[in-house]
Amino acid sequence: MVNFIAKIRGDRFLTNSLIFFIGSFLVGIGGYLYQFLMARMLTVETYGELQAILAIFVIIGIPIGVITTVLTKWTADFKAKNWLNKIYTLFLLFTKKSLIAAIIFFIIFVILSGFIARFLNLTSILPLVFLGIGLLFSFSSSINNGILQGLQKFKELSIISIISTFLKILFAVLLVNLGFAINGAVGAIVLSGLIGYLISFYPLKFLFQQQKEKLQIKEIFQYSFPVFFILLFISLLYNTDIILVKHFFSAQTAGEYGALAMLGHIIFFITGPIVGVMFPMAVAAHSNHTDSTKVFKKTIFLVGLIGGTILLSYFFVPDFIIKILIGSKFLSISKYLGWFGLSMFLFSLVNLFSSYFLSTDKIKCAYLMGIGVLLQIILISIFHANLWQIIWIMNAIMFFTLALLIFYYFKIKIKKCLQN
Repeated sequence: MVNFIAKIRGDRFLTNSLIFFIGSFLVGIGGYLYQFLMARMLTVETYGELQAILAIFVIIGIPIGVITTVLTKWTADFKAKNWLNKIYTLFLLFTKKSLIAAIIFFIIFVILSGFIARFLNLTSILPLVFLGIGLLFSFSSSINNGILQGLQKFKELSIISIISTFLKILFAVLLVNLGFAINGAVGAIVLSGLIGYLISFYPLKFLFQQQKEKLQIKEIFQYSFPVFFILLFISLLYNTDIILVKHFFSAQTAGEYGALAMLGHIIFFITGPIVGVMFPMAVAAHSNHTDSTKVFKKTIFLVGLIGGTILLSYFFVPDFIIKILIGSKFLSISKYLGWFGLSMFLFSLVNLFSSYFLSTDKIKCAYLMGIGVLLQIILISIFHANLWQIIWIMNAIMFFTLALLIFYYFKIKIKKCLQN
C-alpha cells in the first residue's frame, strides 16, 4: 500500500488526475444532486424543459469552451517555457475582447429567444433570458478557468468548482421552493456562476505582478478556429438528441428522455476530469518535444475502467439506480438505460481522442467529427417513431465517429514512423 501511494505521488499525471478527479467527482455529485432535486421538485414536463434549456446553454456556450481550450493550450505552452509575462498578457487580451463578445452574444441571444422557445415548445422565454444574462460573465469566467487549467492548478480549480456547485444547489432549492420553478432552477446556475467567477481571481493574483509582453496574436487566433468546430461538433453530438426529442416528442416523453440523458451523461461527467488533466499535460509534452502518448494511454485506461464500470451497473441494476437517483416516476426508462449508457461511454472515448488531437495540434479531426454530427441530425430527423430509434441512432453514430478517430490516430502514427 505504501509503495502504491509512493508510485502515485511520483507520477504527475496520476497525482493531478487524482486531485482533479476527486474535486470533479464532488462537483459531479453536486451537479447531479442539483439534477436529482430538480427532477423531484419539478413536474416531468417542466424537467424536460430544463434539460432542453441546459442543452441549448451547452451549444450556445461553445465560444466559451473555445476560449477555455485555447487559453489552457497556450498557458500550458507558456508555462512549460516559464513565460509568465506572456500568460499575463494573454489574460489581459482575452478579458478585454471577451467583454465585447459577451455583450454582442447576449443581444443576439435575447433577440432569438422567442424563436428558440417556440422550437422547444417552452411555456415562457424568461428562463432563456436568465440564461442570456449568465452568458455575459461566462465568457470572462472561461478565461480564468482556462488559465488555471493551463497552469495545472487543479486543486484551486476544484475548490472553486465545489463552491459554485454547492451554491447552485442552495439557490435552486431556495428559489424553486419559493415558487419560481424553472426560472429558479436556471437563475441558480447564473448566480452561482457569477460568485465562482469572482472567487477565481484569488489563485491568479500572482499574474498581476507580471509585465505585459508582445504576443503572436495571429497564431493564437488561427488555433481558435479549428477548436471552435471541434467543440461545436462535440457539443452537438452530446446535446442534439435532447433538443430534437423535445421538438418531435410529447412533453411527457421528452421529460423521460431528459432524465435518461441525465443518467447516461454521468459516464461523461465522471470520466471528463481525467481528460481535462490529460489536455495540458499532453500540450506541455508536445511543446517540449517529448512523448505525449504516455499520458494519452494512461487516460484511455482510466476512462475505459471507470466508464465501463458505470456502464455495467446500468445494464444490471437500472431500476435500483433510477429509484435511488431520480425516483420511481421515471422507472419507465429503465429498459433504455444500459443501451443509452453505452452511447455515452462511446462518446466519452470520442471526447478523449478529440481532446488529445487538439493538444497535439492534429486539428483535421474536426472533419471527422462533423460527419458524425451531420449523420446524427439527419437520422434523428427522419427516424423518430419512438425512443428506441433515437437510442440505436445514438449508438451507431458514436461508434462510427469513434472508429473514424481511431483510424485517424493510427494514420498519424504510421506516417510518423515512416518519416523516422
